[in-house]
Amino acid sequence: MVVQVHAGYWDLDLESRELLLCPRSRQMFGIEGPSPKKLGRHDWVPRIHPDDMPLIEGELEAAGRRNEIYAARFRAVRPDGSLFQILGIGRTVAKNPARFVGLNFDLAATAATAELESRRLFGPMAKLASLLTVRARPANENETQKRRPRSLLGEKQSWLDKSRRESSRREMLLGRALATMAMRRLRHSFLNPAMFGEPAFDMLLALYVTNASPAILSLTVLSPAIGISEACAARWLKLLVDEGLVLSVSVEGEPGGIHAALTDKGRIVLDEYFGAVDKAGF
Repeated sequence: MVVQVHAGYWDLDLESRELLLCPRSRQMFGIEGPSPKKLGRHDWVPRIHPDDMPLIEGELEAAGRRNEIYAARFRAVRPDGSLFQILGIGRTVAKNPARFVGLNFDLAATAATAELESRRLFGPMAKLASLLTVRARPANENETQKRRPRSLLGEKQSWLDKSRRESSRREMLLGRALATMAMRRLRHSFLNPAMFGEPAFDMLLALYVTNASPAILSLTVLSPAIGISEACAARWLKLLVDEGLVLSVSVEGEPGGIHAALTDKGRIVLDEYFGAVDKAGF
């Protein structure tokens, strides 16, 4: 099975304004074909909607000055003129405050994933339904009983309605998760960040909002995005594994690296949590 993760790594040098994007992030920006490994300011700035650039600059400046997590939702302008919704989060590197590393989350993947899953569900059901519409031969060949063939229309409409409801629900849950991340970041603007320490929950949130199936991220990428060291992330990963919420896995082609993967239990627990938050009206 191909692992599809709707998030990509980025690395920005604030002094030179050179930006390093992993292949997944390059896809989000519509960068294809041969191009420099590091993009200069003149290469990547035009890829961002001009109305969103001041927000990104302001958030980067504030996060660097306050030693906080950077987070900004913006639109990438692709070569064909289409807009691509992205949530960027990151943090300065401990030994180099002029360098930011983080993740780009593909927000448009929510609808795409829901549509794909609905097609996968409808495909087998359509085949099954077509078999059920085959008229059986009467026990008495002289029998002239009329049988009404089953129609796929009602079943198709039912699946479409279910798909729309599930898509709407997933968008609501994702919105709640993103709002939670934003609120956790906002409190650092008023209170000492040392007062807050919930890296295990932050790791769960980061995996959850990737909206992947399965959701899997390297600790090398995950740890700076939530503001902790990779060694610290590895310790909290063990707790999450013991709770059955996350798996510790290795990824082909990336030897030696530790990766965290959200389990079905972890996704269900967070689905139920954010569903309860929404129901309570918080």
